[in-house]
Amino acid sequence: LGSACPPCAQAMLSARCALRSAGLRAAVPLARQALPSARLVHATRAAHAEEAKPAAAGLLSLTFTLPSACLYDTAPVEMVILPGVDGIFGVMPNHVPTIAELKPGVVSIQEVAGGPLTKYFVSGGFASIGQDSKLSVSTLMASPVEDLDAEAIKQGLAQYTAAYASATDDMVKSEAEIGVEVYQAMSYAISES
Repeated sequence: LGSACPPCAQAMLSARCALRSAGLRAAVPLARQALPSARLVHATRAAHAEEAKPAAAGLLSLTFTLPSACLYDTAPVEMVILPGVDGIFGVMPNHVPTIAELKPGVVSIQEVAGGPLTKYFVSGGFASIGQDSKLSVSTLMASPVEDLDAEAIKQGLAQYTAAYASATDDMVKSEAEIGVEVYQAMSYAISES
C-alpha cells in the first residue's frame, strides 16, 4: 500500500476490510470489483499528470476577460498578483487549484521572469486556478492603472464619502460604501504606480 497513489490505496484498503468483515467467500467479488476501479483511478491520475506537464515545464496560462473584451487569451505568463477578498495573493505555475473572489484593486501581470509588471485596476470579479496551471480572471471592468485620472478619483471619493455620511436609507448607505471602497482602491492603485 505504501507505493500506491492515495485513491488506489484507499480502494485496496476497502477491499481488504471487506475481506475481513464479510468473510472470504462473500468479499472476493467485491475485491475483484474494487481493484479494476483502483487501476482506472490510477490511470486517470496519470493521464492528468501527463496533460499538466507542458504548463509545469514553463509558464502559467492566463485568460483575462471582461464582458466586452478579452485582454489575455490563454497567454503564457510568469506570474499574476490578484486582489482577493481575503488578501492579495500571487499565482505561479503549479499553484494549488483555487477559486477566489476579487475585490476592487490591481491585477499585476508579469509576462516574463524578471520583466515589468503590467497593472490593471479591476472593480472586482473572480479568479479560478486549475491544476493544469491555467488561470482564468473574469471581471466587469478593467483599466490600465496609467489610464486612471487622479483628479476624477479625488472627486469621486469625496462625492461617495459625503453620500455615505449623509445617507439615512440603508440601500443608499450601502451603495455609497461600495463607491468609497472602489475609489479608495483606485486612489491606492495610482499612489503605488
